[in-house]
Amino acid sequence: MEKKIKLNPFVKWAGGKQGIASNLIRYFPVKYGKYYEPFVGGGSVLFTLQPECAMISDANTWLIDTYQAIKEDWNAVAEALMEMPNTKEFFLDLRAQCPRALPRAQKAANFIYLNKTCFRGLFRVNQRGQFNVPYGNYDRRYFDPANLQAVAEFLNNVDLRHGDFKISLQDVQEGDFVYLDPPYYKLGGHSEFNRYTDQQFRANDHVRLAEVCREMTSRGVHWIMSNSNTEFIRELYSSYYIENIRNRREINLKSGNRDIDELLISNRPLVERRGKKFDESDVQAVLLE
Repeated sequence: MEKKIKLNPFVKWAGGKQGIASNLIRYFPVKYGKYYEPFVGGGSVLFTLQPECAMISDANTWLIDTYQAIKEDWNAVAEALMEMPNTKEFFLDLRAQCPRALPRAQKAANFIYLNKTCFRGLFRVNQRGQFNVPYGNYDRRYFDPANLQAVAEFLNNVDLRHGDFKISLQDVQEGDFVYLDPPYYKLGGHSEFNRYTDQQFRANDHVRLAEVCREMTSRGVHWIMSNSNTEFIRELYSSYYIENIRNRREINLKSGNRDIDELLISNRPLVERRGKKFDESDVQAVLLE
């Protein structure tokens, strides 16, 4: 098996899985057709798994444009970033700009810069879709050129889409695998964050997602989801396999509240298939998937 190159997310993302991605993918199937991730965010799971064939999507247009810009010309993105000073004045001027009319590489550089220099690396927009996080006053570099290049090379075999998860999953087929990491159903406080776009992800969206999961199950598609450990989510997915896992939310201002208990949900038994030895029956089970 070809040795994978270490890839790191190029942005920080609320709800990101960088700290537990290696543990999560131990539950993923070893063999599958195409990998789908319709709530890609910062891409921690994608970059850890590094599937040979993948589709990633997100409702955040600016985020997907950034992935696309890196895929097309990471050097142009890097050059734009190197011209950006880490000052409050520059940050506020850049934050006030409308990214829609900018060239894609500049738009991507602005996204990365704002993410890495704003308060706690939080991406948040108001109802008009305007980025509104205050300046963070951090002394750190915005990007790693070697990582950005490696990400660009990996994205060559990745299909990038923007839009609602239902549209992004409309061509998934039997034998494919889907990982779902939606904005979590509300827990209260900072864990209730779901303002990645001008449209919040509400309870009815979770119900729509559950319907898509039922439909995928009926077509033989294997999916696994991360979500909040709440009665609403447990009831919504009561007919599936559910495991409790531990995660950490660095976005929470109080360090004592960063460790949380969340759910891993699947339409097939949650068995750790990676990083362990298989007996013959395990191998047969994996091959059948």
